[in-house]
Amino acid sequence: MGKIDVMGNRRGQIQMGESVAILFIFFILIVFGFVFYMKILGSSAQVEFEENIQLQAIGVAQRVSFLPEVQCSRDNVRKENCIDLLKLEHLDEIVPTNQLHYFDLFGFSRIRVQQLFPPGDDLAVYDNVPDTFTDKLSTFIPTSLYDPRTGDFHLGVLVVEVFS
Repeated sequence: MGKIDVMGNRRGQIQMGESVAILFIFFILIVFGFVFYMKILGSSAQVEFEENIQLQAIGVAQRVSFLPEVQCSRDNVRKENCIDLLKLEHLDEIVPTNQLHYFDLFGFSRIRVQQLFPPGDDLAVYDNVPDTFTDKLSTFIPTSLYDPRTGDFHLGVLVVEVFS
């Protein structure tokens, strides 16, 4: 009878060892699953962050396009996708006195107009670059530039850079 107890005891030890091994493997699988889940969650958060920056850049570009301070108009009729060069040249007198208002509209961004044809100067609309930033997203919008002094239209690009 003593032998039966020893054999039963060994079987119990073997079963206990199997249970511990199964629990160990189970916990390792749980840890791998958790690490995989966190990697997926982190990458989706990064994608969402980039989408938010792109939406912010598009919003800033739209606000600039419809800014009355730079829009072309003739007889109080606004022209679509057109920037008045005379208004733009004098915008630097308005922006510093209303910095808080323009910060609410544009945040941390740099907005400028490049005259492509005929080649001309780059004119700043707004410039508020943070001291430190991690990402910069640039948006380029082709636009018409109107010079009311001569009545000529030129080809230009509205460059909007948003920082985060």
